[in-house]
Amino acid sequence: MLAIKSKHNLTQKQKEFIESLISGMNPTQAARNTGYSHPGQASYLLMQNPKILAAIRLRRQTFYQGEFANLAVECLKNVMLDPLAPAAARVSAARTVLELSGDLNGKDNNYNSDSSLAELTPDQLSLLIKGWEQERFHLDICQITENSDHRCV
Repeated sequence: MLAIKSKHNLTQKQKEFIESLISGMNPTQAARNTGYSHPGQASYLLMQNPKILAAIRLRRQTFYQGEFANLAVECLKNVMLDPLAPAAARVSAARTVLELSGDLNGKDNNYNSDSSLAELTPDQLSLLIKGWEQERFHLDICQITENSDHRCV
């Protein structure tokens, strides 16, 4: 469990409520799990408290940027490397990776993500495909080195 840091002091019970909520429980379940004697009323009051709401947002952001981000990247990698996945899914995963890495929409390729691929010039398409091929090559090397018990760099 991560420690919740906030400008506002929270009680241990409030911190436990937030952790229970982040773990997937609804507010009433989280209040019950935390030991509040009247979980329905306590959850309502806790969810109205600006300090609690700010701490929930902060904890969710930390959770999403850490644990879920790693899981999402691994999922994208698996989709891109899965030969049985539909081509559209692999391209979509590759595009997402490129967007997140900043390689898509960079100054070099002049690609505007608001436009469709059909609207790209041949040069823009060529740069886009080259980027995808480089990413695929890098992922293939990572896969080979991971299977050889080496770390991919």
